[in-house]
Formats: sequence, C-alpha cells, structure tokens
Amino acid sequence: MYDLNLSVPNITSSKYSSDNRFLLLKNYLQELNETLSFALADQSANEIISVKKEITATKEKGNNDAVKLKAQSIKRFNELKEEIIRTAGEIESSYTSALERSKTEILGTVSADYLTKSEHGEYKNSVDTVIQQTSERIAILSENTDEVKADLESFKNTARSEIAVQADAIISQVESQYYSKTDGVEHENRISSQITQTEKNITENFSEDIALLSQDISSVGGVVSELVSDLDVYIRRGELEENVYGIEIGRSDSNIKARFTNDRLSFYQGASEVAYISGSSLFITNADVLDYLRIGNSSQGYFLFDTTSNGLEVRWIDGN
Repeated sequence: MYDLNLSVPNITSSKYSSDNRFLLLKNYLQELNETLSFALADQSANEIISVKKEITATKEKGNNDAVKLKAQSIKRFNELKEEIIRTAGEIESSYTSALERSKTEILGTVSADYLTKSEHGEYKNSVDTVIQQTSERIAILSENTDEVKADLESFKNTARSEIAVQADAIISQVESQYYSKTDGVEHENRISSQITQTEKNITENFSEDIALLSQDISSVGGVVSELVSDLDVYIRRGELEENVYGIEIGRSDSNIKARFTNDRLSFYQGASEVAYISGSSLFITNADVLDYLRIGNSSQGYFLFDTTSNGLEVRWIDGN
C-alpha cells in the first residue's frame, strides 16, 4: 500500500520567495512521481494475478481460444522483456519535469523513459504523471506503458490511474489495457474500474472486455473486432432516484437489477418492479412453482400442493 499525498504545498504563504515556492512545488512533484513509479512497478505482479482471474472466468464462458492466446502472449511478453534487458547492447534513459503557472491553473508534468535494445528486439518503459490544479478541481493522472517489439511479435501493456477532485464530486479510475500481435493474430483486453462520489451517492463501476482483432479482407486496411467477452457491473449507494435511498446492483448482460431500501428488497426487470419483499411478505407479479407449494407449518399442519404423474395433487398434512 502506498500513501498518495494530494495536498499541494501552501505556496501562497508570504514567508516563501518566488524561487522557494517553485522549489516547493518541484520537490512535491518529484516525490509524487517516485511514489507512483514504485506503485506502478509493483502493478505488473498484481496484473498477473488479475489476468489469472480473467482466464478462469473466461474459461467458464467457453472462450478457451481467447484465454489460450492471452496466456501465451503474456508469457512471451515476459520472456522477451527479460531476454532483451539481459542482452541489451544499447540502453537509453531520460527524465523530464516541467511546471507551468497561469492565472487559471497550475500544471505539473513528470515523465521518465527507459529503452533497451538487443538482437532479440526492443523493450521500452515509460511513466508519465500530470498534476493539474485549478480553482474548481485537482486532477492527478498517471500512466505506465511497457512495450516489447521483436520480429513478427509486438506487445503493449498500459496501466492508467486518475484521481479528480472536483467541486461536486471525487472520481477515481484505474484502467489496464493489454495488446499483443503474434504471427498476424491480434488480441486486446481491457479492464477498468471507477468510483464516483457525490454529495448524494457513491457509484462503483467495473468493466471488462476481451476482443480478437483481424484484418478485414473485404476492405483495404480495415480491422474487424470480434468481441469475445463484454461485461459492465455497477453498485450504487445513496440516492437512487428522487427521495429514494438505498443500494442498487446491476450488470450490462442482464435487464434484472436489485434494490435494497429501508422498507423493502426489490427486483426490477427493466424499469418495472416485478417482485419485492417487505416485512414478512413476498409480493410478485408472476410465480412459477416447479415442484410443490406448501401453505401452513409443520406444528399446526399444512396444505401441500404437489405435482404428480396424474397432475396437481392437494393433500393436508397433520401437524406434530
């Protein structure tokens, strides 16, 4: 876990000269960049864990070809990366930072690039951090990109994180995108999550999509994207609609959603409430009983509505 300090130094204090104010902000940006760099460096391990989870989920959906392709791509990416770094005959690195101040905003940028080349190919790593402060919001955007290029093979792995503190909301988003091309077969996977907090509610969104890309022979330079898997899930807490407070859960591949409010648990199909539980009662528009229906209790006795080979059978069962 890394502590991310979002508090910008108080450069408006009269005790600092113009040069000291610039140094304060510069040191702050450098410290933030180092923290983000370490966090993003460790993210590759977390992404491998995430990829394993994705592979398991995708197998359950029967998308074995996409899973196998992605697993092979990631393995080959790591092998090429290690081999290029180990045998590197040429290494280049650069580090830049800039601070721009105007009447409307303060913009700080920090970037680092690392390039190695060998007979096995080329590996590039770049980290970019942008901090923007205006009278309305503070936004921090960090992006880390790993690229490997070799004969007939290319890989790209990009991780982005963004925090935006606005006057009416705080938005936090993390996204990872993996792209590979081996022997003309292209594969793309994207995972993202976002948390939006306002004064009325908090909404959490998770999305994942896997696609196979191929050249479209019916058009020059065209690309076909075959969507293998697409999923969007959300959880909203707080005010769901005007004067309705609770928790709502839904996902893109279903028109069913559930709501938990102070007086009921509701199930929606589209915009219609089709069933709800309130107090000790269940209310439902339609009900299909597949086996049997029991009315009463075991101590006092109950009616049993049962389906048999002869049709519906109704029996009274005495209590204990």
